[in-house]
Amino acid sequence: LRIFLRKIHAFIAVSGAVKRDLEAILGKNSGKRRIHVIPNGINTDFWKPAADRGARKKRLGWTETVVITVSRLTKRKRVHLIPRLAREIRSRYGRGVIFLIIGDGPERKNIQALIREYGVEDTVKLLGRRSREEVRAYLQASDIYLSPTIYEAFGIAALEAMACGVPVVANNHGGISEVVEHGVTGLVSYNDEDLRQHLQNLIENEDLRREMGQKARRRAEERFSWRRLIPEIVRVYEDTISSAERRLFMLYLFHQMLRKRVRSCRYL
Repeated sequence: LRIFLRKIHAFIAVSGAVKRDLEAILGKNSGKRRIHVIPNGINTDFWKPAADRGARKKRLGWTETVVITVSRLTKRKRVHLIPRLAREIRSRYGRGVIFLIIGDGPERKNIQALIREYGVEDTVKLLGRRSREEVRAYLQASDIYLSPTIYEAFGIAALEAMACGVPVVANNHGGISEVVEHGVTGLVSYNDEDLRQHLQNLIENEDLRREMGQKARRRAEERFSWRRLIPEIVRVYEDTISSAERRLFMLYLFHQMLRKRVRSCRYL
């Protein structure tokens, strides 16, 4: 992998965390190649808040505070923590909070077993894989987005939630902390206890949820819209291509000079 990466003229890293990973892989040669940090983008015309979140919740039959997670169900994503967390939350708030899990993967059966083990079948809803339109509808009706993963290169699902006006509670690992502004568009945690306390904070404070959700939408539009990011990506390609062309031209000149020298040597 390192040999292959050294043949690349430029990199686009979706976060500072990915840039640091690349620098570690490239080692001492990392400074010879430009690593551009350009985040993933989304269509903020598609991922947007509902005109009336309350009406959307009512249409889906919910009166509770809705905590949503959209994720592939793998060990690294740590969605298996949600059933235990849901039991702790229910013991504090009764049945006023529900957890939605959208996604599929190898951990699905384990998560189903944990839901039964912790007795939270009425609190945690495992919805499986859904279409983009369905995911958007669920996000638009949700109050908090929860990301318990130990590492995200970026955090595209959290960004889609932000674009729908949903504040995010996430762990401070990888690129997601570059997407979520702590105390502004959500709350970033340093351990599982921190995660639970931040979640409780937002469950208890509807005004804070609303304020953070509005700021999350604004940040998604201003920083992560494709309209804003495409020119940055195009500029990297243009700069890289022009640099490569310059290198090819210099190689051509060197080759021509070498041919002349060889030709001159014939007459010595």
